[in-house]
Amino acid sequence: MSSLLPLKPTPQTASDRSLEPRLVDFEDESAEQIISAVSSTTARRILSQIYAEPTTASEIATELNSSVQNISYHLDRLQDADLVAVVETWYSEQGREMDVYAPTNSALVLFAGAERTSPSLKTALSRVFGSVGIVGAVSVLAHIRRSVPIPVSSPRAGASPVQQPDPIMWETLGTFATGPGGVVLGIGIFLILLFFVAWYWGTYRPARNHAHSA
Repeated sequence: MSSLLPLKPTPQTASDRSLEPRLVDFEDESAEQIISAVSSTTARRILSQIYAEPTTASEIATELNSSVQNISYHLDRLQDADLVAVVETWYSEQGREMDVYAPTNSALVLFAGAERTSPSLKTALSRVFGSVGIVGAVSVLAHIRRSVPIPVSSPRAGASPVQQPDPIMWETLGTFATGPGGVVLGIGIFLILLFFVAWYWGTYRPARNHAHSA
């Protein structure tokens, strides 16, 4: 792209600004305004240009071989739909201020059917409990396989056999917790919770926030 601006600074991209995707349901009030703003080919080309690199109306006009007035008209509509925003100001060779436009999100997704497309907390929790059950079964098997029975000395001739007391529940749980089964269970539950927390904060919460704010 040939630049109209001398020594212009390097603009920050969407990833540099740590933006997140925007999810918009077709039934949301903002969906109609967004669809209207990007209904023309020129508007969509402008938006694609800004996603590729934040820039000014003059540079977009040069790139798309259009007038600055036409580009500014579509930029105003894209701003009203909260798809782009002015992030900084550059100066032309004549010293005139020029607004730099950038996307307000890393991606725009229009969807229908929120129950089918949005992440489900209920489904995730059911998978967590299912995984805990599997880890529990594996830990019990590990405990049984690695447990060594305590040898009991044979009674002397004529002596009554020694009755070994049955272990109480707390003794059994203590033996399991300090044995290989407890180690497997503890590590498994820790990893499951770690993955769940990462999914919740990295996927579920951002998606819900964007769906509610759209």
